[in-house]
Parts: sequence; structure tokens; C-alpha cells
Amino acid sequence: MKTTLEVQPNISASNEKLILENLSTLENIWNISINSTCVFFEYMIWADLKVVRRELKELGYNIINDTHKFNNL
Repeated sequence: MKTTLEVQPNISASNEKLILENLSTLENIWNISINSTCVFFEYMIWADLKVVRRELKELGYNIINDTHKFNNL
């Protein structure tokens, strides 16, 4: 499945590389791309989405919107 997570604060160029490195090591996550406000990727199951959300939170980013409406997690 494909999804987009909109995050705050904006992603700096230096943090973009860190996010890409961290997410690319996760199983079942692929086709990762990032712009200044969003992280785009594909995943297999809902549990994979939760792992990505947790990883972004640990890096200091709050998810403010997503394409699957899982903001209440």
C-alpha cells in the first residue's frame, strides 16, 4: 500500500538523509521519498505503518496528516 505522512516541523535537507537511512533499514518499507513536509512510502501491513510513525516521532516529527486517516493512533 502507498501512503503519505505529512509532518511538522518541516524536514531539513540534513534530516532528509537521516530519515531515508532509518526508514530504508525497516522491513516491508520501500519506495521512500521525502519533501520538506511529507514522507511518501509503500508498506505491506498496518503494523509496518505504525513502525514508521514511531520512527518519525523518535526523530522529533509529529504526523499531522496521512492518506489513511490513522491520526488517532
